[in-house]
Amino acid sequence: MTTDLNVNELMGGDRRQFYRVVPSVEEPIVLKIGDGSFPLVEISGGGCSLPIAAHSKLADAGSLDLCLPGRSSTISVQLQVVNIGAKAFGAVFVGLDKEVREVICDYVRSREIELARRFRAQTYSAC
Repeated sequence: MTTDLNVNELMGGDRRQFYRVVPSVEEPIVLKIGDGSFPLVEISGGGCSLPIAAHSKLADAGSLDLCLPGRSSTISVQLQVVNIGAKAFGAVFVGLDKEVREVICDYVRSREIELARRFRAQTYSAC
């Protein structure tokens, strides 16, 4: 007898819709909030993590400018805080256009490929 397996049940129901990456130290992603700017800790097509110092500035902000490496123009985003930790907080992108989300996802995919190549290079050089 064959039964249908529910992947979410097997994975504990905690599967993310978007893959997250850590931005490059050499080319950080910066979020401009008012007169300040903060480097992102992580980014995905669904949201980002920021240092806890940005939290108080974010409370009064509406639309924010996201500066992705390799782009001459900023991306306008709105964030909603979903969790707060000791050193960072997580926020989701709210009302993001499909095209803008795709630009962010393209960055995440290219960064993922870059990280995988670095990992393979380190693995092969260690042998």
